[in-house]
Amino acid sequence: MKRIPMMAFILMTSQAFAQQRLNNASFMHAPESVATDKSSYFIADIGEGANPTKKDGNGIIFRMNKKGDHQVLATGLDAPKGAFILHHTLFVADIDKVKGYDIISGAQLYNINLAPTTAFLNDITAVDDSTLVASATDVNKLFLVHLGKNPRTEELVYTNPIKGTNGVVYDAHSKKLYVCGFGSNNTPGGQIGYIDMNTAEKVFTPLTNRLGYYDGITLTDHNKQLVISDWVAFEKKGVLLKLDLASGRVSTLNKELIAGPADFTLDAAGNAIVPAMLEGNVLKYTISK
Repeated sequence: MKRIPMMAFILMTSQAFAQQRLNNASFMHAPESVATDKSSYFIADIGEGANPTKKDGNGIIFRMNKKGDHQVLATGLDAPKGAFILHHTLFVADIDKVKGYDIISGAQLYNINLAPTTAFLNDITAVDDSTLVASATDVNKLFLVHLGKNPRTEELVYTNPIKGTNGVVYDAHSKKLYVCGFGSNNTPGGQIGYIDMNTAEKVFTPLTNRLGYYDGITLTDHNKQLVISDWVAFEKKGVLLKLDLASGRVSTLNKELIAGPADFTLDAAGNAIVPAMLEGNVLKYTISK
């Protein structure tokens, strides 16, 4: 065995643990979103061809355990994105519909149509036990989805629209809906900001002047920082950012660049579980608190 200088060994070790691939086989085509419960990862895969707006019926939802073994939870979707779990139901944004699936059986429980208002639903979060917020990237809008026996939808009207409305996450304590955008016309002009849901007039308020191809957004467990994914370019150049809500300071978290960091989540330990959409993997990054 060739001897490796100690400093080189330390560098190699730190790099090896900087990024971990969670799937133990290459089974995904274009994973766009991931949600997690205590035992499994639920992955919304746009499917072969990776067309986010084509109704081709090849979208899949996978359930993957912590060992990286997978099984199919649901098939026949078109381009599922925005995975979010509420009351043991996995909700996904599927082009112009919000669909809901039982996380155990895979049975479809919801199929809520928002056509023709939008053809690019993207991310989903919940503001309470019976209300979702869904982003529509193509029309720069947000929609409230009221669940129940007879679901209904309504536009969440706000001023100062964000280009390419994408990632959404809600802080129930502050009543703020945090939103980020992907930009428009293949230009990274997306912003990061919030809408105060406790006010009569809703206004999108930017938190930083930094623009990007922003996709996923979430809060750390103490709700003092946001973590946001930025594609940077349509190749392996993506980053995870941390935005401190008190100071507005933005820092980059990952050393190894990501090929299409889409809609990610944080697990119970605070690790970022990130779908690398352009390479068909799900990656784990440790985020220091």
